[in-house]
Amino acid sequence: MNHPRIKWARFGGYECSTAGDNRFSAVTARMPDGRTIEQHYQCDIKGYDPGGRNWRLGKGNPPLDTSKDLWQEYLELWRVWCRSHNQALRLLRVHAAKHDNTLSDRFATTNINQARALATILNEYS
Repeated sequence: MNHPRIKWARFGGYECSTAGDNRFSAVTARMPDGRTIEQHYQCDIKGYDPGGRNWRLGKGNPPLDTSKDLWQEYLELWRVWCRSHNQALRLLRVHAAKHDNTLSDRFATTNINQARALATILNEYS
């Protein structure tokens, strides 16, 4: 089945954050090890507390290892999460359709954000 392309924006779409549907917030979405996507991203990928949980150490700071492709590594975290949350992902497509096929993250300050990651993943499975 061919689905319309899903877009992302800071505002105006189906809100994928703690201010909207927090199932799709990196701060609350849990990985198989029990840590959140935000903890994996800030602690492990950006390198501020490897293996730890203090994600606030890295928030707003550049990665300690600048050779990493932050977007690809962040996207992969969401891909892992989506593999065990297929039903939520299907529902997200339905919600996006009701919001002009747009997902939003009002807290996004860069292109590395959950709305963009989830839109990318939904488009991969269209």
